Amino acid sequence: MVTSTNFCGSDVVGMAATRPSDNPRKKEKEKLTLVECVWIDAYTEASWSEYDASDSETKTYGLLVDQTAEWTTLAMSRDSSFWGNLWYIPTKNVVSLREIEDVTVA
Repeated sequence: MVTSTNFCGSDVVGMAATRPSDNPRKKEKEKLTLVECVWIDAYTEASWSEYDASDSETKTYGLLVDQTAEWTTLAMSRDSSFWGNLWYIPTKNVVSLREIEDVTVA
């Protein structure tokens, strides 16, 4: 039985339904992919300088969250249903995306 207080301040009593997916000990393992994303990033010169644009490539390593025509999204970590430190990289700036290994998390 579950007791909680509603927005009016009175107690509400009810039964909580449990499903196998609600049991933290029975969590399914999630398979993720660790990748190396090579992409062209924007940059700035913070001083007086000659004009010399560069196509220097940036490498970012992380878990592949999603890739669409607009965004390639990586995360540095995963916990339950939350992603840690998400990187949103414009897909048009991605030069290559290399799979490093599959990772299984609980």
